[in-house]
Amino acid sequence: MRDIFLFESLSEEELKEIESFSKRIYLKKGDIVFYEKELPLFLHIILKGEAVVYKVDSKGNELIVHKFNAPSLIAELANLENIPYPANCKVISNEAIILKVDFKKFSKFLHNPKICVKVMNSLLKKMRFLDNMILNTLVLDVESRIAKFIYENEEAFLTLKQHNIAKLLKITPETLSRKLKKFKKLGIIENKEGKLVIKDKEAIKNYFSW
Repeated sequence: MRDIFLFESLSEEELKEIESFSKRIYLKKGDIVFYEKELPLFLHIILKGEAVVYKVDSKGNELIVHKFNAPSLIAELANLENIPYPANCKVISNEAIILKVDFKKFSKFLHNPKICVKVMNSLLKKMRFLDNMILNTLVLDVESRIAKFIYENEEAFLTLKQHNIAKLLKITPETLSRKLKKFKKLGIIENKEGKLVIKDKEAIKNYFSW
């Protein structure tokens, strides 16, 4: 438990107490962590793997709101505000380990300044990500938006499927595909073992600016 970033400052007694109302769940790709409108009874910490929080539109399309890499808290704002989850969450890596912590029992530990700071930092990180996505959509053209995403979110670019990246950037998969082909011709990205990888990251900066 001490290896988990949120608990590293706690005493052995406190760790044992948290462990008594926590459980690890082992999931595979496509498994649901929680559903939209479900009550947030547990604090979810992804310890291994990747997951996404997503909405489903009227046509059944999945719209990714955020991607989570281990280690990370998932949708902790719902816990803090005691509101139903505003979106669904599922695993996108081949396997994942998530720690589910009984939030009602854990809430007393939020009085610990070190834990409180870690939770606040997690929330601020998510807010910065969403603000950045909104600004990108409003300010940058499509090509600049794609370039900026590749530059600032290399891991997501390498792991997310193209249709999911397109949804994040609010563009069509066809538009994304055309722009990626252009970047390949320019030698910025390349195909390697069947996947697109970044070949010249510094060159990407020439295609976006603030």
